[in-house]
Amino acid sequence: MKDILRLFVLAAVMSLGWLNWTHASEDIVAAGSQTLKGDVLKIEGEYYVLKDPTGMEVRLHVDQTSQLDSDLKAGDKIEAQVTDKGHAQSIKRDHQ
Repeated sequence: MKDILRLFVLAAVMSLGWLNWTHASEDIVAAGSQTLKGDVLKIEGEYYVLKDPTGMEVRLHVDQTSQLDSDLKAGDKIEAQVTDKGHAQSIKRDHQ
């Protein structure tokens, strides 16, 4: 009986450690990204060119790993989650 209890406690402790490790790895991924808002000026193959609220043009790389809200076109207002290297992780229409 004691062996079963020890096994149960060990499994519980290990699963809690796994949850904390998984949560920490998600924080690392999120820390390297930022949210950008702007108007789509043009789409050139795998690149979307945005005009941000300050008037700067920003070029985003979009590929099959990017999650797109819907078919986007020039003139759409969007909100994008972007890595520090300019890759769009997700893009959705900004309904403001």
